[in-house]
Amino acid sequence: MTGTNSNSNSNSISNTSSGHTSDYTLNREYFSECFDESANTATSLKTYRQAIFFIVVAGLFFVMDIEVYVVWFLICLTGVELLSIRYKRSWWITRQMISRAAGSKISLRIDDQGIFTDGTYHQQGMLWNDIAEIKSTEKGFLILHDSGTNYLSRNGLGEGALALLATKEVR
Repeated sequence: MTGTNSNSNSNSISNTSSGHTSDYTLNREYFSECFDESANTATSLKTYRQAIFFIVVAGLFFVMDIEVYVVWFLICLTGVELLSIRYKRSWWITRQMISRAAGSKISLRIDDQGIFTDGTYHQQGMLWNDIAEIKSTEKGFLILHDSGTNYLSRNGLGEGALALLATKEVR
């Protein structure tokens, strides 16, 4: 899951002849909003597939009398996997906060060509032709494109950028 805008206090918005621009910081509030608006939090048997696999393999290794350390390792791995499912939101946000991109300032530009972000560690451009769908959420937009899904927060976007996204959303 990657995002493209934030509700950080350091946002700045401007409309230029080349499009609509905004600056924001990748912080805890941004990551929380990104997760809340874009993550699939439904749990099913498929969610537990990896944990089930680890415990079945551990059981087979135990029955086959394979090294006990391998069995305990797989049991511990199952525990970690179950914790990651139970604390999915916290787990994801913590991983983002310890990444090198956390705290980075990101520049966002939305124009007639597409949506572009530029940061210290990551630059991305999504051309309108490559965007398959734009879904509106309560706090932003989910942008589905050829290489994945991005989240774009409404907070920090000017009226011009919101109007441009609304026209592209209808496509």
